[in-house]
Amino acid sequence: MSNIDRVSISTTVFGPESDTLPLPRMLEIIQQAGYEYIEISRKQNDLTERLREIRASGLKVWSIHGALEHSCDLDESKRRAAVEKEFVRLDDAAPFAPCPYVVHYTSRFFDPARGVAFRKSIEELYEHAHSLGIILAVETVPYKPKINERYADSKEVADFVRSFRQPDLRMTVDINHSNLRENLVDVARNCNGLIANVHISDNHGEWEDHLPPGEGIIDLPEAFTALRNNGYSGPCNLEFHFPNPEQVTSKLLRDIRLRVENMLGFPQELEK
Repeated sequence: MSNIDRVSISTTVFGPESDTLPLPRMLEIIQQAGYEYIEISRKQNDLTERLREIRASGLKVWSIHGALEHSCDLDESKRRAAVEKEFVRLDDAAPFAPCPYVVHYTSRFFDPARGVAFRKSIEELYEHAHSLGIILAVETVPYKPKINERYADSKEVADFVRSFRQPDLRMTVDINHSNLRENLVDVARNCNGLIANVHISDNHGEWEDHLPPGEGIIDLPEAFTALRNNGYSGPCNLEFHFPNPEQVTSKLLRDIRLRVENMLGFPQELEK
């Protein structure tokens, strides 16, 4: 499934909230741009129905992003309803196993009871993912002082994942998130042996801008070398956003792919 010499791209490239374009058109643009792998965003629902569309595109699913809202809710009925909703998405994702299934580390409240609720949600979600042969991958988090969240650094997330002692409960390292407060080489070391997936985008060091690589301050070659050195063997999985899906063309995505491949020292393809 994994291939270090490939670039994967998330369907969030068409906008984090957008459903303007139908999935087949998104996939057509991505395929024309020369990508082989995709990450399905959490905005793309009903994966069983979309399986036919994905297979028809010729693209391979590298990873799938989950939602898992209300995972820390102290109202047990709401928390459990959120987990059960995620079970349905996991069932839909089963044909893509053993792909990484990404969930946010949402234990960022100052109330410890919410952390207990989050752990219970992950325990339940992991058991369901494990039964389907899917790798559950908990994502590193951004620094969000404007909304008064506690920052959970990469060591905290890694310690949380390691505490389960399960080989198929692992991590997604989001370099756009983690560089806001941490050195990315240190992040990769903290997550050594746990990295099942990565999210690659750029920012200016103050907010999670989700820019295409090369448009911010992140040293992508250094970060990706650190990820490789700490056990990551999957593709460079891009998760950047354009606010307007109509501006996303196959040429634009191809140019970004070639730029990233050049940064990472991949063999260069001939110009078409």
